Amino acid sequence: MKIALLLVLLAVCNCSETHNEMALRNVISAIWKAVLLLKNEDKEFNLDGMAGFRLLLEQIKGTLKRFEVKKDLYDCILLKRMEKVLNNSLNNALYYTKQRDPQYFDEFLGLFGDQFWILPSAWNHTIPELVYKEKLPDKSLCLIEEFSDQCMSALLGSPNGDKEACIVSSPCWKKMKQIGCSDYSLSHQLLYFIIGKMKRCRNDLFIKEGNNYMNIYCANMMKINHEIEQNGYPFHQQDIFMENIMLCGLCGYSDFYKLEWMNKIISWQDPVSGCFGYIGENGITMKSDKINYFPKRVKRRERMFLDICLSHKTAMAVGALGGFLYYFTM
Repeated sequence: MKIALLLVLLAVCNCSETHNEMALRNVISAIWKAVLLLKNEDKEFNLDGMAGFRLLLEQIKGTLKRFEVKKDLYDCILLKRMEKVLNNSLNNALYYTKQRDPQYFDEFLGLFGDQFWILPSAWNHTIPELVYKEKLPDKSLCLIEEFSDQCMSALLGSPNGDKEACIVSSPCWKKMKQIGCSDYSLSHQLLYFIIGKMKRCRNDLFIKEGNNYMNIYCANMMKINHEIEQNGYPFHQQDIFMENIMLCGLCGYSDFYKLEWMNKIISWQDPVSGCFGYIGENGITMKSDKINYFPKRVKRRERMFLDICLSHKTAMAVGALGGFLYYFTM
């Protein structure tokens, strides 16, 4: 089926649709636009951007299994086409990413394995009582990016078996268990435990304490998202807002999948390119020179393209929206 025809089908209004069915159509449409962006701009995304799209591919596959059982032909056609385009585009984009940074590519290639991602089969809610009474006054006690990379790479190992997986050092474990961190330090603490779960690490540290720390971290990430919402979704916090939804949703915390949050994320998508980047008030796309913003990243730094698009922010958006898609079809 032609891509243009699929876009027309997405735009068709079915007046008998329920509120949830309409939300499903909206999220599928937004995801499709982002997939086409990757197809057209496969040379522009960095590896972290690829990880968000790789998670999305798994979320689409998980959703398709349910639609096939329900015999929902309309949505199956759309999602199967989307899966094919996304899979091909990911392969092309990974090739270009490896050429730019082969060392970083090799360290995190494990994120792209066919058997890596495990989607939730049961759902929980965050526990407000686990929210920190106060944040750490000394941020140096929390994760920095280079150290976080080392710890996560040691868990991932190498796909070809040259490097053993699930290696946990005492310094890494100490940082990953540090209570009181916030923002990206906090989300990367959670990501460490997610990788341990996805790699099926049998270390006692993960088996005995993994779920406990996931509960703690997602409770605090929920608090951060509520604060961002109360503050009117400031531009410089949109990225971490979506990252929190993507990661905690992947851990099975369904209270992150609020319909109003999904609609807000969709409103940040550029309607022409399909990317997420420099968006001002009321969803109006702004030129990058109008905003003094660029995340403090090294390997996971933002990569800007098409003048308005941000690679990492787009990746967080598709990972979060893919979670909404998967959850709404349970």
